[in-house]
Amino acid sequence: MFLNCNYPNKCSIPKGKPKELKRTELEIKKGNKRIWVCENGNVYFEVDRGYYWGIELPKFVVKTPFGVNISETIGKINLALLDWGWGRNELATLSNEEEDLLRIYLMTIK
Repeated sequence: MFLNCNYPNKCSIPKGKPKELKRTELEIKKGNKRIWVCENGNVYFEVDRGYYWGIELPKFVVKTPFGVNISETIGKINLALLDWGWGRNELATLSNEEEDLLRIYLMTIK
């Protein structure tokens, strides 16, 4: 479910770019934050310079007859992070910037 962060064990993000980021379809930047979308639908965020973590997004996407339910999808991700305990010192869920970037991307696949 969560990539490059030692999931489901205690969160430990190694330095360096994951190999999966060599084949990205899309990169969205907002301020100092970025999201990368891989060919398989996974998304990655840069936590700090040189540290990346990802989400197996297809497992979380909530589809309706009208497209992707953005709020429910982000809610499912945040609940899974809370259930895991996440382990980052900042927050146990997506940051506001990460949510904004993810929302922008989900709007493109609606």
